[in-house]
Amino acid sequence: MRFYDPKNSKWLEIDVKAPYEKGLIACPNFFDMHTHVRLNGQEDYDTLQKAAIAGGFGSVLIQPNTRPPIATQEVLDKHFQLAIGKVVNYHWTCSFFGQLEPDGKRTLCYSNDGIEYDTKQILEAFRRKKPRLILDHSQFYEVGGIFYEGTQIDVQKRPVCSEAMSIFRNVTLGFEYGFKKFHIQHVTTKLSIETIQTLRRYATVTCEVTPHHLFFTMNDIKNTNFKINPPLAREEDRNALLTAVEQDLIDVFATDHAPHDEKTADFQNAPYGTSGIETAFSAFYTITGNLEKTIEKMTLSPRKVLGLNDDFDFENITVIDPKVEYVVDAKKFYSKGKNCVFDGIRLKGRVVGVKLKGRWVYWDGEFHLNG
Repeated sequence: MRFYDPKNSKWLEIDVKAPYEKGLIACPNFFDMHTHVRLNGQEDYDTLQKAAIAGGFGSVLIQPNTRPPIATQEVLDKHFQLAIGKVVNYHWTCSFFGQLEPDGKRTLCYSNDGIEYDTKQILEAFRRKKPRLILDHSQFYEVGGIFYEGTQIDVQKRPVCSEAMSIFRNVTLGFEYGFKKFHIQHVTTKLSIETIQTLRRYATVTCEVTPHHLFFTMNDIKNTNFKINPPLAREEDRNALLTAVEQDLIDVFATDHAPHDEKTADFQNAPYGTSGIETAFSAFYTITGNLEKTIEKMTLSPRKVLGLNDDFDFENITVIDPKVEYVVDAKKFYSKGKNCVFDGIRLKGRVVGVKLKGRWVYWDGEFHLNG
C-alpha cells in the first residue's frame, strides 16, 4: 500500500497487512487539536473515541469549556480517569483563566476557547500566567452578536472586523507580558489572515481553519446547525481562506468538533457548534482537492505547533479510499452530536481503516476495540 510520509513529503510502498488494499492509501493517524467533549449525558470519552476513530484520528486535544471547565486539578483528574483504557490518545488544554498550568505531557497548553472573557480579564490572565503556548479563540465578547454583519437572519450581528481586532489585541497583550507562542483558532476572515501575517514579525503565531469555514458562507445558513462560533463569513473571506491554505499561511486543519444531542430551531437560543470529527478529512480533501496538503495539515502540522514528537511509524496509521464519494448522513454518526452542517452534502475521500498501537481498531465500518 502507498503511504504518504508528510515529514519528508514523499510516498512510500509499505506492507500494512490490511484486510484489503486495492486503491487505498495510508498515512499517519490524524491529530485534531480542537475537539470538544461534553459529558453530563452528552458526548463522552467513549462516543468521542468511536467518532474520532471513524474520522481517522488517533489523537485529539480537548478544549477546556466542559462543565465544569478544565480549570482545576480536581476537574482535570476526573477527565484523566474517564479516559483510562481508551486507545485514542487524549490530550487536554487548561483554561487560561483557571488555576492550572500545562505540564507539556498530557496538558499541552492554555486555551480560552468556549469561555467568555473581556479585555480586562484576558489582560489579568496574561499578567499572572507563566508564558506558554496559548490557543486563542479571538473574539470581542464586549460587542456581542451571533452572526457577522451582512447575514440575512434577524438576530444581533457582530462586525466582520471584530475577529481581527481581537487577534491583534490578544497577541500584542500577551507579547508585552512575555508570551511568544500563539495559535489562533478557527480563522474566518481575510482581515484576520492579514493581521496574523503582520503579527508574525513579533511572535510565533500559527493558525488553523475548520472545514465548515472553507466550505460555507453566511449565505448558506439554513438552520441552527449553521450557528457556529466564530460565524460563517462572506464569500470574499472564504476565498481568502482557500488562498491562504494554498500559500501555506494557514498551518493546521482542525475540526472544532462541537457535538450537541439536539439543537432547537431558535437561532437566538440554540447552542453554537457543528459536529464534524467524522467528516473532517473528507470535507478538507473535497474543498482543497490536495491530498498531500490535507494529510500534512492533519498529521504533521498540529504536532509541530504543539511541540510533540513528529516521528511516525507504521503501527499507527489511517487508511483512506481517496476516490470514493458519499453523501453525509448525520443520523448515522457514532458521535452523539448529529448537528452537522455537512448533513446531505456529497464529499470525496473516506477513512476505511485505523491502526493504533499495532492493531486494527477500525476497518470498513466495524470497530475492534477489545482484545
